[in-house]
Formats: sequence, C-alpha cells, structure tokens
Amino acid sequence: MMKGANISTFFSSLQKEFALLVDESQLRQAEVKVKAALLSPEHAIGATRRQDYVLLKGKERLLQATVMGTKGQAFTGAQGDFAGTLENVLALPLINDFQRAVYIATLNAVACYTGKVGNTIHCRNEGPELCAHQAVEYFQNNYGCPRILMIGYQPALAEALHNAFPSVTVLDLDPANIGQTKNGVLIKSGFEDLSNYIANSDVIFSTGSTICNATIDTIYNAGVPLVLFGTTGAGAAALLGITRFCPEATCGN
Repeated sequence: MMKGANISTFFSSLQKEFALLVDESQLRQAEVKVKAALLSPEHAIGATRRQDYVLLKGKERLLQATVMGTKGQAFTGAQGDFAGTLENVLALPLINDFQRAVYIATLNAVACYTGKVGNTIHCRNEGPELCAHQAVEYFQNNYGCPRILMIGYQPALAEALHNAFPSVTVLDLDPANIGQTKNGVLIKSGFEDLSNYIANSDVIFSTGSTICNATIDTIYNAGVPLVLFGTTGAGAAALLGITRFCPEATCGN
C-alpha cells in the first residue's frame, strides 16, 4: 500500500487487482526474475519523421520490465535498474517515481503474460503519426465533437486533435512546455486549475505517465470519461476497466 497522509484510491484498487492476478496465476511464490532497464530513445521509438517527441529529447525514458519472457513498459523521468521477484515488486511501497515505474512496467508485463492485454510495447518509426490520425477518428466516432482535455503533451496527438476539434485543452508538467505554443497548440500548466479544466471537458485524454508520477487520482475520480493513451497505462486500464487508446503499440510477447 502506498504510504503517506493521502492514500491513493487509484493505487489502492490497482494493488488489489494486481495481487489478485498474480495469485490467480500462481506466480507469487514462483522464482520469477524481473529486470527493468532504460531503453535509449532510438531503441524505444525508432526513426520518426518528427523530432519533437519527449523520448528523443532525453528528458524521459521508457523503463522496460521482463517477466517470464514477456515485456512491459512505463514512461518515466526516473532512472535505474531493478532485479527481483514478483513478490518483491508487489511489496514496493510506491513512494517515488522509480518504484512506481518499476511496479507499472512489471504489471504491464504480467498483464500481457496472462493475456489481460496485448499491446504493451511502444510503437516505433511511423507508429506515432499513424496513431494521431486514428485518434481523430476515434473521438469523432465515440464522442462526436467533444471538449477534450489532454493531459500530457504528445506532439502528434495534440496537433491532430487541435486541428480536428474546436475545443482541445492541453496540459503538461514540463516547465519547458508550459506557456509555449507548438504547432498551433498552446500548452497550459497542469499544476494549476485542474478541477476547472475538468469541469469544462467532456472527456479526459491522459498519458499513462500520470500513474508513475502519482497525479492519476484526480482524473481517475473526476466523474468524466477517461481515456488513457500510451503503453504505460496498459495493465492498469485492463485491470481497472479504464478505456485505453494505443492502436499502434505492439505485443509484449
């Protein structure tokens, strides 16, 4: 259980479901080796037409865990390696970004191994651009012409949605992005007025990295439809019944 004055309702639910999955699969006592290592940007995302993805700027990395030959990833600014068992991962107190990233990457690998989810590996090369085109169609088909609150600036997705819908608000926590207009998209601060932005949205489109940086609870409990994008939220979305959009991700097996 996460420690601290405010217990995360999101992580409380997630930890319960993850432990249950491990027990149902009889993996808790098994000698399962978990290894998480940082991927280089080129290995993580490949050769892309755009060069403005945060992975290519070196500020964040994809942490990758391998369980029983199956891979899962987590998008994080934390750095480091981890080796242990699933029992060790389940016991992590989740008090910092690194522990949460190890936990989430491992969860994603286990969810893939057990068949709960398939696409746990970040798309490469032309994948991000293909994803952006599909995102527009996805929101049109499922929400009509919604007021979209995008949490976590992803350049291809943000630009495509901004060009297709009259109301798209993009929030980010990176000081280098906040207040900047990139490809016509004004990026606002995710540190301020989040409740007001939520109240004025029809759907929240959030990066799964909100799980690793522990900002997920507000949007998880907002009462507004939530769609996670990216590989980080793969396992959590599957176990907690959260909608996820990640059409170009590949199988962790």
